[in-house]
Amino acid sequence: MAKSTYDFNDKLSFLAEWFDCETSYHKKFILNFYPSDNSLDLFDRDTNKMYLKRTRMDDFVFDDMFVGNTVRIYGRQVKITDYADCRTQKYIGKAKERTLVILKPDVVDKLGEIICRIQNNNFQISRMRMCLLNRKEALEFYQDRKGETSLPFLLENVVSGPIVAMELVGENAIQRWHDLVNPRDPNEAEDTSSPNSLRVFRTKNSHITSDFHGSKDTARAISEAYFFFPEGNNRIPESTVQLENTTCCVIKPHAIHEGKLGHIISAITDCHFKITAAQMFYLSNTNADEFLEVYKGVVSDYNALLLSFLDGPCVALEIGGKNTDMNVHEEFRKFTGPSDSEIARQIRPNSLRAKFGCNKYRNAVHCTDLPEDTNLELEYFFKVLKE
Repeated sequence: MAKSTYDFNDKLSFLAEWFDCETSYHKKFILNFYPSDNSLDLFDRDTNKMYLKRTRMDDFVFDDMFVGNTVRIYGRQVKITDYADCRTQKYIGKAKERTLVILKPDVVDKLGEIICRIQNNNFQISRMRMCLLNRKEALEFYQDRKGETSLPFLLENVVSGPIVAMELVGENAIQRWHDLVNPRDPNEAEDTSSPNSLRVFRTKNSHITSDFHGSKDTARAISEAYFFFPEGNNRIPESTVQLENTTCCVIKPHAIHEGKLGHIISAITDCHFKITAAQMFYLSNTNADEFLEVYKGVVSDYNALLLSFLDGPCVALEIGGKNTDMNVHEEFRKFTGPSDSEIARQIRPNSLRAKFGCNKYRNAVHCTDLPEDTNLELEYFFKVLKE
């Protein structure tokens, strides 16, 4: 809906919280967003007082306002946890509906292309994780399919290799996802002419188990998302991280916001590399500061570097080589290019930072500089950080 249709006082209200690292306390707010001018205010639910008066936020857009998203407000990572009133829930419910989708092992190698089509179909990716399911976990996830003749084939498929689970947000997301990937039977799905259709990724076994999963309804979307993205220290499926002749790459928030995520992943996998682990993170100031600690006193503007990791979600990747004999760290450093994208465009025009970066700090991707830091960086994302 256009901004002109909103009155100055029209607002959308959400419950939100911010974790104060110094006090280890979750501060709880009511976040009111005013679409007419992209302004917001914060009301402290504990003290029953206004915490932040109505302020225009030029970096905010309507698309940022959905349950589960994390937004940065004056350096604080504020997570939107629920709707604060029925009006907002009714208005946002279908416009920002969530669904849990799975890319099964046969199509994971097409991750970049599939993400491009997901975004071209007006879905936002709010969470993502590459992982491995064992048979017990797969049976637990598909417990509603017990008794179906196709279940053994389905279980065999999903435990045969890495899968990628994603929570997608968008208008009427559940139904639109099913429309994109169904019908499963190649004899029925003759229309693959749409440039954004996901049916073109069907494999020879698609008619038996399907290469994609999508939640059946809102209740299932919530429970399935919790299966892959639980809160706190609850069990999560096993990571695919290998930590052997691999390196770390982080796709920065600005590149994701600009719709470059799928294109960057495709550029990587179209070269001599493969993605062996992947996960989306919303870094807090503390997390980003810990990760970048080795750059303090080294880069000229450390604060600008830090902020480049905090403008939204980032995606951490473990990069392996398609050729087992290659030095992945060294080759990927060359492929990434100079840290300043403007310089990269002059001397390494085919590098990732030349193609997708903007400047020295908004340079699309981070990669490990020193080989001895590779496992430390990978372990920080895939073993230390929690959802």
